[in-house]
Amino acid sequence: MTQGDSEKSIHAGTDGFQRVLELFTFLPDACVCLKDRKGVFQWGNLAELSFHGFQQVEQLIGKTDGDLYEQRIAEQYAADDQRVMITNEASWNQVWLLSDHFHRLHWFVCSKTPLVLEGGKVTGIAIVMRKLAQTRSMIPAYHGMEEVLSAVVNRHAEPVRVQELADLVHLSHSQFDRRFKQIFQQTPQQYLLRVRLNAACHALTHTEDSIAEIAAQTGFSDQSHFTRQFRRELNMTPLAYRRKYRDSTRLE
Repeated sequence: MTQGDSEKSIHAGTDGFQRVLELFTFLPDACVCLKDRKGVFQWGNLAELSFHGFQQVEQLIGKTDGDLYEQRIAEQYAADDQRVMITNEASWNQVWLLSDHFHRLHWFVCSKTPLVLEGGKVTGIAIVMRKLAQTRSMIPAYHGMEEVLSAVVNRHAEPVRVQELADLVHLSHSQFDRRFKQIFQQTPQQYLLRVRLNAACHALTHTEDSIAEIAAQTGFSDQSHFTRQFRRELNMTPLAYRRKYRDSTRLE
C-alpha cells in the first residue's frame, strides 16, 4: 500500500471528514493525530505539530514514531498503537512520559481509538493527548480523577496506598477501585506500576544511577522487586533494557 492509498483508506467515503478534522485543528490544549495501519502519520492538529517542532502538517505526514521519538519510546508507543488496532478496542486515559522537540519531558494522558471502515476493517488509529496538568478541563465528569492522576505521577516514588487515592475523591476503597477501572481500564495498582516503569525506563537510559538507586527512586521496595516487575511487564531485565537503548539515547 502506498502512502496515497493509505490516506485514501483513512479518508475513504467520508465527504465531511475534512470538516471534522478542522474542528480539532485549532484545539489548543490537545495534541490530535491520525496514523495509518502501519503507524505512518497522516494528519495532526496545530498542537501536535508544535509539540514536534513543525510548522506545517506536510512536515508530519509520512513520519513514524521512530522519526520523532527516541528508540525506546518509539517502539513502546508503536507497539501500543498496534495493540489497539489488532484488538479493535480503544484505549482511554493512559499515562505516557514523552519528550518534545526540545527534549523536555512531559507526562501525557493519552487516548487512542481504531479507525474502522464500514465493512469493519481497521485502517488506522486516532490519538488524543493532553498534558497531565491540562486534564482538569478534560474530565470534569470524573469527579476529581485528575487530582488522582497528579498524585500518582507526583508521588510514584512513595509507598502510595489505594485508600489515600480514594480519599482524594471521597470514595470508599471498593467504590474507587470500580470507578478507576471503569475510566482507565485497569486497577489503580496497575496504573501506578505503569507510571513507575515509565519513570524507571527514562532513568535507565538518561542517568548513570545504579539499578538499585533507580528502584528506590521510582517507588519499588528493592532491586529484586523492581527487576521482577520490570521483566514481567517489558520482557527483559532493567540491565538488558539499559544496554539495548542506552547507545541510542543522549544523556540529558
